[in-house]
Amino acid sequence: MELSSSSTTQIPSWHLKADYVETCNCDYGCPCNFNGFPTYGFCRDLLLYHIREGNYGDIKLDGLDVVSACSWPKAIHEGNGTMQLYITKKALEDNNVKHALIDIFSGKAKGEGPFAIFAGTIKFFLEPQFVDINVKIDGKRSSFSVPDIMDVQVESFVNPVTGEEQDTKIQLPKGFIWKIAEAAKTKIMRITTPSLNFDDSGKSAFYSVVEYKGP
Repeated sequence: MELSSSSTTQIPSWHLKADYVETCNCDYGCPCNFNGFPTYGFCRDLLLYHIREGNYGDIKLDGLDVVSACSWPKAIHEGNGTMQLYITKKALEDNNVKHALIDIFSGKAKGEGPFAIFAGTIKFFLEPQFVDINVKIDGKRSSFSVPDIMDVQVESFVNPVTGEEQDTKIQLPKGFIWKIAEAAKTKIMRITTPSLNFDDSGKSAFYSVVEYKGP
């Protein structure tokens, strides 16, 4: 499918700084970060990017939200994945903004981060959806949802004896998605669509602030 009309033009310089919430079907900590293979042999994730500040050439992307929903039948690097982008309806106010977000998050704009790398593992790029995205950014207590489509709520680990929230972080100096992230778990993590339909509540989650640039 043709994701963007700007795919044949020169890629402008771009930059994003975003609050990032990652949820997947793996056990806590997600072994994909350590040996590249998911807990149960397959991968499903819902990822939120709340753009604090960003640009695609002269196009401003501040304050916009994008959710990436993906599923792979085996480990990510083994390919054959399915991906769908859910982009805030606010992007429809400017056609340039719409295409900029599609180009970046589909990997067409190349650059740093997971976008171009993951694009090589995707077999089915589903049509991007422009929707209402409800977002609450609060570290390991963040949440996001798309009405009638998905619901994600993240919570911190709690010490069973004292009731205190655990300070849990994972550091990956060579990580291409994040270098350091707060580890958490999902209270709710589900999506219901004809192509992507799963409920992996109670599994791994991360919160981080990420920054990427390209091309």
